[in-house]
Parts: sequence; C-alpha cells; structure tokens
Amino acid sequence: MGKPADSNVTSREHYTFGDGDVAAERLRLLASVFAPSTTLMLSRLAARAPELAIDLGCGPGYTTALVAAELASARVIGLDQSERLLEQASRERGNERVSFARADVSSSPFPAPLAGFIYSRFLLTHLRDPAAAVRAWASSVLPGATLVLEETAFMTGEHPAFPRYYALVERMQAHYGQRMYIGRELEALCVSSDWVVDSSAVVVAPLPAADMARLHSLNLRTWSSDAFAQANYPADDLAELGAQLEQISTGALSAPAVSCGIGQLVLRRAG
Repeated sequence: MGKPADSNVTSREHYTFGDGDVAAERLRLLASVFAPSTTLMLSRLAARAPELAIDLGCGPGYTTALVAAELASARVIGLDQSERLLEQASRERGNERVSFARADVSSSPFPAPLAGFIYSRFLLTHLRDPAAAVRAWASSVLPGATLVLEETAFMTGEHPAFPRYYALVERMQAHYGQRMYIGRELEALCVSSDWVVDSSAVVVAPLPAADMARLHSLNLRTWSSDAFAQANYPADDLAELGAQLEQISTGALSAPAVSCGIGQLVLRRAG
C-alpha cells in the first residue's frame, strides 16, 4: 500500500500514486477497506461536532462522506489538489452540507472559514515536512478545535509478495523524503505549542489479503512508471510481483490476512 494517500494532495510534493482512472479505482477500494476503523474512530468524536469540519486530502470524497455521516456539522468541506478527483467528489458526494474545493493542503490558510474540526487520513506520509504542515494547520482552526490524524504504522503479510511490495514502496518514499510508516511517530512529530494531544493509539486491523493485493496491484501499475522505480527496480521483477498480487486478488493464490497498524492521533488546538 505504501501509505496510499487519498489523492494527489499537493502540487509541491512528489506523489507517486496518481489521480487517473486506476488511482480512482484504488481509492474506491481503499475507502472500503479502511472505512470500519475510520468510522469507529469518528463515532467516538461525534460529540465534538462543530459548525464546520474539513477533510484534508479528500480525493474523491469518501473520507469526507464519513466525516459528514459521523459528525452533525452544518458544513463539511473536502480539500484536495486534484481537479479530476474533486470533480468526481462533487458529482458523487456533494450536497447542501458537503462541498469540495481545490487547495494545497500542505500549507495554510485554507480557502474556507476557520474550522472546528479537521480530519486527515493517509496524507502526512507523502509530505517531506509533515510536522511543518501540522503546525501550519493551526492557523486554519478555531481555538479548541480538534485535529484527527490517521496514518499507517506498520504493514505485514505472510505471503512473500506483501513484504516484497512494502519494501519497494518504503525505499521509494524514502528517496523522496517521505516516511511510509509515519503512523508510529505521529505524536512525536506533532509536538507543538499550538496543539495538545488528547489521545494517541495504534489500532491493529486484519485486512483481507485479496483486497490488499488488489490495492497494491493498482498502485504498482501507477508507480512502476515513476522515475526512481524505473531506475532502481528491474521491470521483470515488478512484472512478476504484479502477477503475484493479481493472483492473490483473484483467489488463484491463497494468502492469510494482512496485518495493518493504523496510528490514530487526536489533537486539540491550544488557546
């Protein structure tokens, strides 16, 4: 998975997972696989529902819809850099409460009023300076506002195709100054006078091998054309890995569930 973010979130960062048709299908599957853990987390925060909630790196709007469903906020705005994914989000999930806008979510201010709640899933892993982004977001929220972060802390799978895939993605992300498993260091990187930690945990979720293999296969089809991947990963090796992932996704190869650790951090704006 390589921490697939929910979209091509910012024009200033190197994003390898694309925003075309393959990426859109991957994001649909990603949303389905991770919806249970996100829904449970958001439901526990329902009492904090403010007037305005913002979803950073919203992509096609799946996470935005989850925020809107769990929080009784009058307005929910999804922000993203990809015009293609924002168009899909507006067409499929926009309504009188939920809207979408284009923005570089790695910086601030946002094209929206000050929010009382901000949510971000699988975004910080793609930023070269995630701590700076979190500090910057403080200027776009009200005093006492809530910031919720979800990021991958670890990924393990017994079938050798999975650790092989994760190693390749981790190396590629490191080349671009990104951290695949940033979920295990969320609290440390968010140390700031602007934010107070309310809760911090790593939730372990067993995920169906077929679904994860399909996700990784779709990702591989996109990032295999990345300049770093082409220069460092033999095409035959990537093709072999892709074939294995496809076989697992269809059931032609059996594999135990993938274990995913999801770092979940809830912060409150000081002041």
